Amino acid sequence: MKKILFTALAGVVLTMPLMAQEEEVWHYTQGWIPSWYSTSINLDDIKAASTPKNMLEAVDRMPAFPTAEQIYTVEAKEKALRDIYQPYEKALFAAWDKNGEVSRDVDRRIKVAGEKQQKSNQKSMAQYQSNVNAGLMPSQQEMMDMMMSGEINPNWSEDKIMDAMAGKFAAKWGVSKQEYLKIINMAQSNPKGAEAYIKSNHPDLYKRLYAANAPYGNENVHADDPRKPEFDRINDELLKAQDDLQEARVAYGENLQHSQTHSKYITIYEQMQKEWDNSPEAKQIEAIEMALQKRLDAWYSTLTNEWGEVPYPAWYTTERQKENALIDQWNKRWAIKWLKVAADGDKAYRPIFRRIAELGAENDRIGEQGDTEEMIYLTNKKFVCTLYGQMMSLYVPIRDAMAFPAIEHVATTGYTIVEAF
Repeated sequence: MKKILFTALAGVVLTMPLMAQEEEVWHYTQGWIPSWYSTSINLDDIKAASTPKNMLEAVDRMPAFPTAEQIYTVEAKEKALRDIYQPYEKALFAAWDKNGEVSRDVDRRIKVAGEKQQKSNQKSMAQYQSNVNAGLMPSQQEMMDMMMSGEINPNWSEDKIMDAMAGKFAAKWGVSKQEYLKIINMAQSNPKGAEAYIKSNHPDLYKRLYAANAPYGNENVHADDPRKPEFDRINDELLKAQDDLQEARVAYGENLQHSQTHSKYITIYEQMQKEWDNSPEAKQIEAIEMALQKRLDAWYSTLTNEWGEVPYPAWYTTERQKENALIDQWNKRWAIKWLKVAADGDKAYRPIFRRIAELGAENDRIGEQGDTEEMIYLTNKKFVCTLYGQMMSLYVPIRDAMAFPAIEHVATTGYTIVEAF
């Protein structure tokens, strides 16, 4: 005499609760919607992609946003994560660490540049005072008096202020306003030519200027870096990008509890739980499974000459595949809704981070055209490093997309164990 002891389904993911037979209204498909927070997959054996060399490369290598086909089954999600997303995520973490090193190095360079700038400012002030003492430049008090009298207005453009000041400088130099402006314009384009012109045409002025400025060398400590307007523009655009990023992060929420985005995910998840049991897919799966179990019961009675593990017949696989097709149908429909929420964040983040990366690359390119230890260049570079440190936000919508609570497939193979008595 032989007796069937129990049925074991290979790879079964969804199993009947132990107390199910005692419940009056238990269904085969009951409780199939998985916990939202248990659906994220982290694979330990994933090798990181090569580390991006800079922020622009990190943005360029950002994978395309997931499709419904990549998230609607656990198997599809694992494949997408293994082949595409987690190698990039790990590379992004490595880039984040590298950016931290760059940021600390920029901090050191800013400190050195600050000390250098402080000395330069002190030298500049000493040179200015030397020219004031020689009667070649107006004093700070004279400048204040001109503003109080309305001769100049700090709200004017730089060119207008310089034109208004030209008469004051000309009087101190002992030349006409027209001659003063001629010399100044010449000095801006041809400093050596301007020096030769003054020496030849205004020898007394030349002696006064030489005496006041000789102790400070030939370097014009008052001169601005010619790259300053471009650096200033980059800084303004970085500030705008920072504001845009903050607005985007607040709008998306980045899974912050009680955020608007979090509420959208919760709403979809609760709808899935509510609608699954009475969905056409669940009802069809229920019917298929009930018929399959009856067919299995009849098949068990034929195992009179068998013992040990006996695989289920091919028709078992066929019927279970029908169930999985219905599961896929349900998952795809809801995956599209789930992706819409995450896609909104992805569309907002990508152009902002690209703009930041482009500004960083432009700042470096302009920086290499002159002194790379200039304070304004380093300040911008530090700003880019700070924003680069928030780069993981770019990956958040993808991570949220991959958290889609897909119903898992049922096993399509199995066996029964028959034991003789």
